[in-house]
Amino acid sequence: MGFFDRVSSAVPPRPASPWLAPPDHQLAGVVPLALIVVRNVDTAVSVAGLAAYPAGVEITLEIRLRPGTEPGVDPRLAVDWSRGAARMVRFGIALPDGSRAVAARPGDTVTTRLGESGGPLLTALPDGTAAEEPVARNFPLPAPPGVRRGILPGSVAGFVGSRAEQTHRLRYWLWPLPPDGPLTFVAEFLARGLPESRVVVDGAVIRAAADRAVDLWPPAGLPEAGPAPADVAAAAAAIRAAFTTAFTGDQDAEAALAAVDDGASLQSTLETVRDRHPQATWSARVLIGEPVFTDPAHASLAFEVVLSHAPAYGTLLGEAVLVDGRWKVARSTYCTVMSWAGVSCPDRLGPEPPGPEPLG
Repeated sequence: MGFFDRVSSAVPPRPASPWLAPPDHQLAGVVPLALIVVRNVDTAVSVAGLAAYPAGVEITLEIRLRPGTEPGVDPRLAVDWSRGAARMVRFGIALPDGSRAVAARPGDTVTTRLGESGGPLLTALPDGTAAEEPVARNFPLPAPPGVRRGILPGSVAGFVGSRAEQTHRLRYWLWPLPPDGPLTFVAEFLARGLPESRVVVDGAVIRAAADRAVDLWPPAGLPEAGPAPADVAAAAAAIRAAFTTAFTGDQDAEAALAAVDDGASLQSTLETVRDRHPQATWSARVLIGEPVFTDPAHASLAFEVVLSHAPAYGTLLGEAVLVDGRWKVARSTYCTVMSWAGVSCPDRLGPEPPGPEPLG
C-alpha cells in the first residue's frame, strides 16, 4: 500500500456566490430578442441576448462599429479597443419598484455597492467575447499600400481591424431575478458620441424564460435535494426572510433572535458582539441564495454576510430548519457568524430539533 493511499485529497467545495455570476449547474432559458439601446452613424449599442436562470439573468450588450471608422475620441480606444470599451461603456438597470443597479467590475467590493435591501447587484463578467475569433495581435493582417498599420487615411489615431475587433460583447449578471413589470436598460458610450439612452424589457418575459432553465447537476457545495415542502416558493421566501432578519445589522435584537432556532439562548451572545463591534454589526447586510431542501423541514443555502470595516468572510453554507411551523436560521449557522467576532454561543436551552430525514 502506498504512503498516501489512505489520505483523502478531496476538498469540500464552498458554495458559489449566485449574486456575482451565473450558475454553472444549469442551462439558461433564452429570451429571443435584439434591442438597440442607442446608435449613431457609425456605432450601435444593443442588447444582443438575455439568458435567464432562477437566480438572475445574464445580459449580453453588443458594441458594434461601422467598418472603417475611427476608434473614438479617447486615445485608449486606439490602443486596446476591447479593454477600453469595457471600461468606458456605462450600463445600468432600473427595476419596476424604483430600485436600480449600475454595473461594477469584477473585484469591486460588494460592500460599496449593496443597497439597503441587499440587492439588486449588476456585475460585469470577465472576458467579453467577440462575434468572431479576433486576428492575433502579434500576427496582424498586412496593411494596404500607403497606409500605416492601424491608421486610416486622414485620421490621427485610426482603427483597422477584423470584424471581431469591430464587434465586442460585454456580459453582465443581474441578481436576483427581476420581478414582473418594466425593466429599463440604460447605456451610454460618450467616447463614441452616444449619450445616455434606454430601452424597456418586460420582466415577465425574463421570468418565463427562467422557468425553462434546466438543472444539469446539483450545485457545488450544496447537498443533494430531497423531498420538498408542499409549497416550495412560500418556504423559500420564509427562509430568505429569516436570514434577512437574523443577519441585517439594524434589526431589533428580539426580532433578530426570533428568526434563529433557540434564539432565546443567544441574547447575551448577540449583545456581546454588538458591544465589541458596533459599526460592523450595525452595517451588516446579507446576500441569500436559493435554498435546497433536503427534506420538508430542512434546507441548505449559500449566503454571505457583508460587513463594513471588517474582513470579508466570503460565501458560506447555511442551514435552515422548520421549528413549530416557522422557518428559522439553524443555530449552528448563526453561531458560526457570531464566532467571527470571537464570541462563542452557550449551550442550548432546549432539545435539538430533529435532523434531516435520510435520503431513501
